[in-house]
Amino acid sequence: MTDSLVFEKEFFQEFEKRYGQRMDEMKMHKLMYFTQRESLLLHNAPAFSEEFYGWKYGPVLKSVRFSYKQCPDDPFHDVEGSLSLNDKKLVEAVLDRYGNCSSWVLSELSHGEYSWKRSRKGLSLDENGDKKLELNAMKADAAKELSRRNQKR
Repeated sequence: MTDSLVFEKEFFQEFEKRYGQRMDEMKMHKLMYFTQRESLLLHNAPAFSEEFYGWKYGPVLKSVRFSYKQCPDDPFHDVEGSLSLNDKKLVEAVLDRYGNCSSWVLSELSHGEYSWKRSRKGLSLDENGDKKLELNAMKADAAKELSRRNQKR
């Protein structure tokens, strides 16, 4: 399993190459969530081990939050390592599907996810919370997404 920071660095660099701009923090959180869900959908296994937390704007990774706070202009400059060819394909697939979406659209999409809703139980809308998203709930989201895609065929 690859370190989440290596995925984050790849997304940051590929997004800038594709779109000529830097990715904001919110978009990074959401693309990382959709990467994990896509990996569960395609491989029935997580792409990375870091866990998501159900904050008010959707699933977040604390490594993303820390990296953007430490160095907002180049948050992943000191990350070592590279992705496998399969992991790069996963990043490309997620960028193809979600890269053009605004951060707020991605946030709205993530708010529809069962795993996020489950992590928010008992919290007010404006409360961040600190409850982890359950992997089994994310697998349920992946299964639901696979079903949606199959219906479109």
